Amino acid sequence: MRHGSVTFGGKSGEKYHFQVWPLDTRFKSASAVYFVTRRTYENSTYRRACHDGIFIGQTENLADSIAAHPQLERFRKHGANCICVYLLADEERRIAVEQDLLAVHNTHCNQQTRAARIFSATD
Repeated sequence: MRHGSVTFGGKSGEKYHFQVWPLDTRFKSASAVYFVTRRTYENSTYRRACHDGIFIGQTENLADSIAAHPQLERFRKHGANCICVYLLADEERRIAVEQDLLAVHNTHCNQQTRAARIFSATD
């Protein structure tokens, strides 16, 4: 069951409208940028959700991405309970959107991934 939608802005100023789903949702094959979050309600008066960023990624096949993600247990350790999905077929555009979002959103799990990429590139 979908939880609604959320808009995340990128460094470029562009706004991206994501559909919000429970983390354990099984998706059909689709290409997308995804944002794993911990969704909470900090204001009980307005019942408006807040999203704590855990991981931003992109995939050609959403059906395979989260259930088999090598960091799934790390996501859960940080309280992940949602996956926000922005459907986008073009790979070059998905990578650009992912980078635009990463440039402005702090996440718990992307920093370690970036550090590992830098480390392995200099080996």
